[in-house]
Amino acid sequence: MFPNLDLILLTLLHGSFVIFVLLVVILTILLVLLIAFSLGLFSVFLLDLHHFSSILSEYFRMVKDDLQLGVVLFLISLTHQALDFVTVSKPWQKRSRLGQFGAKAQQYSKRYHYVHHGLKTVQ
Repeated sequence: MFPNLDLILLTLLHGSFVIFVLLVVILTILLVLLIAFSLGLFSVFLLDLHHFSSILSEYFRMVKDDLQLGVVLFLISLTHQALDFVTVSKPWQKRSRLGQFGAKAQQYSKRYHYVHHGLKTVQ
């Protein structure tokens, strides 16, 4: 009925095979590009994560140092308050004795001064 129908079918089959091969090649290239893009993106992500982790570790190191300094300052403040509490717990007994000793020392120094000057004037 149609002349050369077998040649037309053979051409259609050959064209379909060529299109199939081209589609497989194109899909393979796209898959390779997708894998390359994914690996590149993953490597950039790892590098940024490494950089961020180093910044984060520096931040935590600074925070650790600040916390250590805060603990030292807190202990110094606590020690200062404890010393103030211990020295103020019996203030008047020690201070009154020290005051009496200071007054006696001043009296003795005045007496010695007068005696010493008096002896110089006599000589």
